[in-house]
Amino acid sequence: MPKLEKKDLVKNWLLGYSSETCYNYERLQGLGNTNAFMPIIRALYPEEKQAEELKKYLIFFNTEPSWMGTVVHGITAAMEEQRANGENVSADDIISVRSALMGPLAGIGDVVSQSICYPILAGVCISLALSGNFAGPILFEVVYKVLMLTLGYNMYMLGYNKGKEAILDMLSTGLLNKILDAVSIVGLMVIGAIACGNVNIDLSFLEWEFPNALGSVVFNVQHDVLDTLLPGILELAAVLGVWGLLRKKAKPTTIILIIFVVAFALVGLKALTGAY
Repeated sequence: MPKLEKKDLVKNWLLGYSSETCYNYERLQGLGNTNAFMPIIRALYPEEKQAEELKKYLIFFNTEPSWMGTVVHGITAAMEEQRANGENVSADDIISVRSALMGPLAGIGDVVSQSICYPILAGVCISLALSGNFAGPILFEVVYKVLMLTLGYNMYMLGYNKGKEAILDMLSTGLLNKILDAVSIVGLMVIGAIACGNVNIDLSFLEWEFPNALGSVVFNVQHDVLDTLLPGILELAAVLGVWGLLRKKAKPTTIILIIFVVAFALVGLKALTGAY
């Protein structure tokens, strides 16, 4: 009875990171996945059947390939092993399971990688870089890759060992969504703190002096109003403004130009008030 060895699974998992090789509009990750499953097919089937078994991977397929989407490959490897050993698993069954899971796992994987890990880690490492610490960019590359490979490997093995039932149960009970919601809240708190610490808008040059019989009263917009009543409101407004522009599909270059124009306007206003 053919059985997959650990080395076959590791090869399949690692080659899964090249899923977007030969990426095209017709099949998206189809060709890359065919290449990734060659070690599995070679280990399970005789040479005369390998080409036929590989054909099931040439169809359209697309999911998040690095963080959470690896679970689909693990489940597929387990199903291929069952099929090679004569169990009631058809090629259509494998295709159906992959097609059913690729969408949900793509959404979850994108949230984990792009909405949680990437911005939090980038924010921390950018803060280090801005303070003059050379470890910032190095730490980002190393930690990001370690997190990606660790989670990707464990999700692959989870799919292989537990099968499609475990993943479907997690999706149906909403457990993954609850975990993602909790981590997203923490991520938003970290991003908020990073934005407050790195975005700086100063209107302290807007100051007026009102003389009276007892002397004079100095009124400063920044110190007497904003910092007293709503500290950090300008930074929050700037972040929300950029976020609003991104939601309206504004180009990054357009947003950068807007920031430059506003910054130059404030500098000009500051010069007119005699702050320079």
